[in-house]
Amino acid sequence: MNKTQPFRISLLLVCIALYSANCASVESPNRLRKEIDLQGHRGARGLKPENTWPAFEEAIKYKMVTLELDTVLTKDKRVVIHHDSDTNPVICQNADGTEINKTSLYELTLAELQSYDCGSKKNPNFPKQIPVPGTKLLSLEEFFERVLATEKKSKEIYEFNIETKFPDDGSAPDSLVKEHTEKLIQIIEKYKVIDRSTIQSFDLRTLSVSKFKNPKIKTSALFVPTYFQGFLMTIGLGNGYRETILSAAKDKKADIISPYFLYVTPKFVNESHNNSMLVIPWTVNTDKEMKRLVSCGVDGIISDYPDLLDSVVRKKP
Repeated sequence: MNKTQPFRISLLLVCIALYSANCASVESPNRLRKEIDLQGHRGARGLKPENTWPAFEEAIKYKMVTLELDTVLTKDKRVVIHHDSDTNPVICQNADGTEINKTSLYELTLAELQSYDCGSKKNPNFPKQIPVPGTKLLSLEEFFERVLATEKKSKEIYEFNIETKFPDDGSAPDSLVKEHTEKLIQIIEKYKVIDRSTIQSFDLRTLSVSKFKNPKIKTSALFVPTYFQGFLMTIGLGNGYRETILSAAKDKKADIISPYFLYVTPKFVNESHNNSMLVIPWTVNTDKEMKRLVSCGVDGIISDYPDLLDSVVRKKP
């Protein structure tokens, strides 16, 4: 997630303090899902290097229902697990410790990307994150191989929420969206995880391609508010924006609507359920907001902190 991050941390704190939609005072609607879907965002971005195997191991450690991850298509047409369509010098470096340049992933092969160390540099936005020096990026195939091997040993089964990422400026042509989504589906089919995979995207063209190629794979429509829209929602004036994204998700026949958490109110959840869509908001990193969303009747929560999500939602003593 995190498409053109709409709020700075300081503003988020103000917005949350102002947010008046207290779901706890309203009767929770019936969920379409029997158990709440706990999802580790980018594996467990708050605890280990994002979108890497150590992060996914952390999500598994805290018994997340779903592993959430991002994917980009490389120059040699491989699906790599990475959030941005450009390399990120803030969290990755060369194997010898020197800085990398910001470069489009469409200009780099999987092998070139896997030469980077994406575990030594601690993300400054996540103070609890523990570096894992020498960590390499994964292809989607490598990810499934490791998860399935883990499942065989533990007898646990996980679900997957896989996002297609494109340039934030909206410049991705239809051909790229189609190629990326189709390759993603081919890999999901190869590893026989169709029934427990979701393809999500801010670029709703992805959902259309997915529904056409394999309608058995669930799709999720992602939405983020602008700065102004987010502010209006904190003061109770954003219902029009909620109606707009509900309509857009319904038009794409999405199985799930996955908005930034400020969108979520009891009415929003009810209307989504009435249109046969699950509600799984992102990225939720405080116990107060987790509790509010649970009381709203959401079907899942995506968090950078699986440890917090586990302790708060499962209500451990």
